[in-house]
Amino acid sequence: MKVLLLSCNTGQGHNSAAKAIKDYFEKHGVKCDIKDALAYWSEKSSKIISSGHVYIYRNLPKLFGIGYKFEENHPAKGDKSSFMYNLVTRGCKALKADLDESDYSAVVCTHIFPAMMLTKIKKKWGLDIPTYSVATDYTCCPGTSETDVDYYFIPHADLTDEFIAAGIPKAKLVDSGIPVNPIFYKKSSRAYAKGFLNLPEDKKIALIMCGSMGCGPIKQFVEMLPEMLPENAHLVVICGSNRRLYKSLNKHEHSNVSIIGYTTRISYYMDAASVILTKPGGLSSTEAAVKHLPMIFINAVPGCETRNFDFFLSRGFADSSPEISDLAELLCDYLRDESKTSNMEKKLKDNFGKFAAMEIYNCVCGVKEQPVK
Repeated sequence: MKVLLLSCNTGQGHNSAAKAIKDYFEKHGVKCDIKDALAYWSEKSSKIISSGHVYIYRNLPKLFGIGYKFEENHPAKGDKSSFMYNLVTRGCKALKADLDESDYSAVVCTHIFPAMMLTKIKKKWGLDIPTYSVATDYTCCPGTSETDVDYYFIPHADLTDEFIAAGIPKAKLVDSGIPVNPIFYKKSSRAYAKGFLNLPEDKKIALIMCGSMGCGPIKQFVEMLPEMLPENAHLVVICGSNRRLYKSLNKHEHSNVSIIGYTTRISYYMDAASVILTKPGGLSSTEAAVKHLPMIFINAVPGCETRNFDFFLSRGFADSSPEISDLAELLCDYLRDESKTSNMEKKLKDNFGKFAAMEIYNCVCGVKEQPVK
């Protein structure tokens, strides 16, 4: 069996989900290829769209939110396709040619764009292999109503009605969770993780990170928190791929703060931490959730992350406050009050026990009976 995983380079969350699926499938003998769906349009177009997305997301988050809201408020009507559908499906002919020339047994999408492309291919030429879509945010994103794949893997059972309202039959929905790297399901002891990372063993660790792009008001928190932290606490700030932020923060030294650039050790930093201050990205929130790590959210980028924000806060899976100063104080409260962290840990443990990549593998590869259409 051979599976095509279609993603997009618009942020690393979609690619990370595809890699998590690929890792699990290949450990069980299923060959997988990950391809950028936008590259079927053209490599140049893919780079322009991806780099533009990163720039707007990092530097103009309000504009990103306006665009997302526009798509939410302007769904396709009747037989008329949306602007986004017509735009992203330009690469369908090249994708169809690739599928015809390959020996793929199934196609799994970790972004809405390739799901739209597959839908157009099915309508125009037909497609004789099963297709799947993986939602990587805790919402039914705009455009889902314009897709028609065989099964939809959704992040949580509570989102079932939202997908049904978008026109997706309940029988096509699979409550799998969001796939993350298997390492996040492995829990090292706090003491081991601190020693491995050379962090102070006698301090509680507060972790700050805002996705792979290092966006949001991280600099303001680093200016504020060193004087506010309890004496028994240490702050770790992960800047991701944002080199400018990393250089800026390293100009100021604090004995109770560690500034980290890009790292592949996020799982260990989460194991070492007592609480994390982060933006509500679909993948990063899930990584912390399956670790049962208490979260405080920065509502930094409107759009799909606002939906994640609302989903987690309304169920007690995370906490937040509207002002930066209040968020800093809230972080300190969690470091001081173990009942706050233990209550949230329990809620996360009760709701995030599924190994999503395995659930997806079981459905795609027929290890267990698929939902009846």
